[in-house]
Amino acid sequence: MKFIFKPKKAYWRNLLFTLLFVIQFCQSSIAQSSSLEVILPNKEEFSTWEIPLIFSKTYYVDNQNPKASDENKGTKDSPFLTINKAAQVLQPGERVVIMEGVYREKIVPQFGGESPDKMISYEVAPGAKVIVKGSRLIKNGWKKSSGFIIGQKTGEGENFKIYQVDLEDIEFNGYNPFGLLNIMMNREYLNTKLNGLSEHLLRRGIVFVDGKRLDQVEMYRDMAGKDGTYWSEHNGMVVHVRLPNDEDPAGHQVELAIQEQVFAPKKQFLGFIRIKGITFEHAANAFPIPQHGLVSTNKGHHWIIEDCDINNANSIGLDIGSQDWTEVGASQKGYMIVRRNHISDAGVCGLAGMGVVNTLIENNLIEHIGWHDAELAWESGGIKLHGAKNCLLRNNIIRHLTNAPGIWLDYGIENTRVTCNVIGDVKKTIRGGIYLEASHYQNMIDHNIIWDVTRGKTGPAWDVNEGGWGIIIDGSDETIIAHNLIGKCEYAALRTRTHEARIVETRGGTAFWNNAINNIFYDSGKSIYFSHKDNMADGNFYAMPQRDTGKGLNWIDGNEIIRVDLPAWQKYFGFDKNGKSGKCVIDVDIDALTLSISNAENVPMVKTIPFFKSDFTGNRMGDQRLAGPINSLVSGQIIDIKVH
Repeated sequence: MKFIFKPKKAYWRNLLFTLLFVIQFCQSSIAQSSSLEVILPNKEEFSTWEIPLIFSKTYYVDNQNPKASDENKGTKDSPFLTINKAAQVLQPGERVVIMEGVYREKIVPQFGGESPDKMISYEVAPGAKVIVKGSRLIKNGWKKSSGFIIGQKTGEGENFKIYQVDLEDIEFNGYNPFGLLNIMMNREYLNTKLNGLSEHLLRRGIVFVDGKRLDQVEMYRDMAGKDGTYWSEHNGMVVHVRLPNDEDPAGHQVELAIQEQVFAPKKQFLGFIRIKGITFEHAANAFPIPQHGLVSTNKGHHWIIEDCDINNANSIGLDIGSQDWTEVGASQKGYMIVRRNHISDAGVCGLAGMGVVNTLIENNLIEHIGWHDAELAWESGGIKLHGAKNCLLRNNIIRHLTNAPGIWLDYGIENTRVTCNVIGDVKKTIRGGIYLEASHYQNMIDHNIIWDVTRGKTGPAWDVNEGGWGIIIDGSDETIIAHNLIGKCEYAALRTRTHEARIVETRGGTAFWNNAINNIFYDSGKSIYFSHKDNMADGNFYAMPQRDTGKGLNWIDGNEIIRVDLPAWQKYFGFDKNGKSGKCVIDVDIDALTLSISNAENVPMVKTIPFFKSDFTGNRMGDQRLAGPINSLVSGQIIDIKVH
């Protein structure tokens, strides 16, 4: 008798499930194996907690489906109408798949996952474009502006075409940003400010016309000086706009950002949540502190935020840590993975994280940050982290910032590495490309390209009076600054600053034993500016387009400022015994992400340090390598510096 095996459907389903698991595991193992080849300053390899994800149940949301309803079961054939409905039912180990569409709502997750293998996931359907907006369309109700005058008498300013709309029909749900100032209740950061308050006293609400943000003005009459502006009446219930070319808003798509946040749990400390591939737009959030991002983890832990587009926040785009300096924290804080996101057009800060630990921030594009002139609010920057420990920031592109530093690491940063980032076109900053502040533990800043940093306006807050640095080590010790290319910085490529008057933990900021090794410094106001001689420098290349003396001299503070050229730097201080200077021309295109150099043969060969066995491009090094981030510099060659 011949036996014929006829497996049941469940068998094939289970077999397919197993095969998919194996494929996902292999893919994840390959990805993780490449991402884990990074050593932190404590000489231990950085690792994450992530494992392949498999879900026990999938819900669906599709607001384009005529059958969609939040009364449905959330199946593919009977989907939910809103994402927030799914956020109320998702349990550990489950996910929601969101179909293409524009969703104007706030997503408030009710539950978190339980572990790396029982996460909750919010993700877009394959190939779909999902946009979640905190704004509302204003299609009707526009009329000619009335009740106010541009000049000193009625009738003056009639040549301007200003329109108004009443907001009484909008459901604000208790939060009307057009009636709220940018200042939050915690105003400590303003105590020492004597000027520059205008941005803080504007309203939080934003007006967009055909996708572009209008500029808010302080007074009604200010619209006379510029089109493309708006003004809110004092009660926040009427908004006046003057469109570009004085056009009628009735012929355009006008959106008013009215939500403080777009994705944020109400419950604190939720863990093990993933957000993947979603575009989040239009948040009318206030200036920190507290930190309330357009997308927020609300002090959560073990989140994965990947492949998302987070744009057009009045203040912060994404917050991933605690939200205030003095609040009670969670037992677990951090363990975040933030990768391959595009964060743009945030008024104060792109990504903010307070107290994060064991966090990976990689391969993000962060740009057009700081359009509110609020750098003196302390919480500004492309990336701003407080108290980060055992963190890795790598392969990020941070560009086109105004009134904000590129990366700001503040207060008690420990065992954190910032590597292989491109930071450029950072304008009007009172800080710089990378700012490490008030940290007494060893950290590492290496293989970064920092380009075109200019000084901003000064202010009385906390003795800030310079700015325009490539890297500034402020009251911090034992930092390794290695294999960076730092160029076109208005004040100095590298600055250390002693801040003994500021007591952090048990002592002041000595700025001792910081070590600048094997960097390329190019055409900046000064190359290295040490606050005192108890720091170190070696193997650096001092490059100038026309000369190797004069502009770009190194400085050391003492009883008087000491200005020295490279020979004196070597002879009298013992610095850069293996360093060189030379004429060359370096150009970095921060948009095309390319680099070119002439006279590359002048760049010194240096000994490969165990930490730095790979260069910016990921190539493995031998016993000797070039100073700077890229080991394959060739004169006249255009080098691709897109992050790998």
